[in-house]
Amino acid sequence: MRLLWIFSHPAPYKREFFSLLGKENDLTVIFEEESEEGRDPAFYQKGKGGYEEIFLPKKNRLSFLNHYLASHFFDLIIVNGWANLPEMAVIHYLNAKKMPYVFLINGGRIKGKESCLRKYLKRKFIRSKYASYLSPDPISSEYLRHYAGRDIPIYEYVYSTIHEAEIPLCPATVEERKEALKRLHIPGEKLYVSIGNYIERKNLFILLETWKQMPKNETLLLLGNGKERNNFEKYIKKNHLDNVILGGFHTHEETLEYLRYAECSLFPTKEDIYGHAVNESLSQGTPVICSPNTNAGLHLVQGKGDGIVLSFDSPDSIQEAIHHKVDESMRFKALEVARENTYEKMLESFRAFLTTWKESHL
Repeated sequence: MRLLWIFSHPAPYKREFFSLLGKENDLTVIFEEESEEGRDPAFYQKGKGGYEEIFLPKKNRLSFLNHYLASHFFDLIIVNGWANLPEMAVIHYLNAKKMPYVFLINGGRIKGKESCLRKYLKRKFIRSKYASYLSPDPISSEYLRHYAGRDIPIYEYVYSTIHEAEIPLCPATVEERKEALKRLHIPGEKLYVSIGNYIERKNLFILLETWKQMPKNETLLLLGNGKERNNFEKYIKKNHLDNVILGGFHTHEETLEYLRYAECSLFPTKEDIYGHAVNESLSQGTPVICSPNTNAGLHLVQGKGDGIVLSFDSPDSIQEAIHHKVDESMRFKALEVARENTYEKMLESFRAFLTTWKESHL
């Protein structure tokens, strides 16, 4: 099929999947921006190819989009989001032309409080009788129904940032984890990892408060960057938290290695519409303790035996979970879940969707 995909920025996990999808389809991707605000420059890597990339110009971008859509034919257009002006322009164009298309989301959660304007815009640009909907999990599907209607056609696809080949056959043993910490020059005997930018929404400060009470031989590694870094550094210094490391940004491969040798990963976020770090942790056989405020946690952890969903409301409850609720059996369950959530499984789910879509539209 000849496909056009509209997305905000060239995130490496998207480019990785586009390279796979492009092997089976004539795929063109239009990126709205060259980067996303708050991302470390090292986050962006050159794509592997296998598809065509187009970046919108800085000026006259909506005119460029309209001309491009009018002068090129595609079997199917996938609009990955609604909230940016280019996405709104594409949705308006497709609806005006009465063209069937796909509205895809990376995740979504219904907000308890929302302005009337925001709600109006969501319903205006998400709801369409010409759209088919792609969602990564049941919570996101409910989000789509909330704004677009109970009877919309929704297909749930597998969403991943992990290749099958990146998943080990077995989780790391206790001995292997201890040896790895020496090799990686990480102090202590046990490692705990949290991935996320140092911003208020990620709720990482509760982990610093928890580590005031943790044994000194148990190390917390925070992988990320952000505007809260100075506050974190001051708190760490003031409270003599020698077992807390602000690790900064690391590559995908480096992050997976740290996760593999951690006792568990911690994801205390206040809000995430999905949460890639959850699946990445599971892919290394590492249990996840995550808040219920992330779709990936509820989709991949709750009831799966590979981790714990926790409110992160107090250091005591976090310590209790770390020391008394995480066990070695979770590591094997984590690998089982991860093997069903890979790029390859994601490609399978898209292949099945495209076959179904062609049968009903072409």
